[in-house]
Amino acid sequence: MVDLDKVRLMTDLALYEKRNSRTVFQINNYYRHDYIMGQLLGAFVRYIICMALCFVLHLIFQAGSLFYNINVSGLTVVLRQLSYYFLGGLGIYLVIALCIASARYKKARRGMLLYASKLKRLERKYIKR
Repeated sequence: MVDLDKVRLMTDLALYEKRNSRTVFQINNYYRHDYIMGQLLGAFVRYIICMALCFVLHLIFQAGSLFYNINVSGLTVVLRQLSYYFLGGLGIYLVIALCIASARYKKARRGMLLYASKLKRLERKYIKR
């Protein structure tokens, strides 16, 4: 005779594996600190690339006026101000990335605990038999 509870549990587990295999099961391979640091490193690299592209585009569009109005003493002030903006933006971006990575990890851990509890429930049903 087919036990409907077992079938429902196995179907639920299979659907959960199919839907969440990329997020939950991959994140579960890392410790919390390692996952978050990896995400922060990726965010740092993405920010550097984005800011470098924005800087190059700004130089391309403003090349004419920059070459005619170049001033060495004013250049240091502008570079210092740009570095402050860069570091401030980097700090804000990394804090946001930290919050997002932490929330994703917590959600994945909760999902993994739910998955493990359903597996244990299914195992107990097989042991009862």
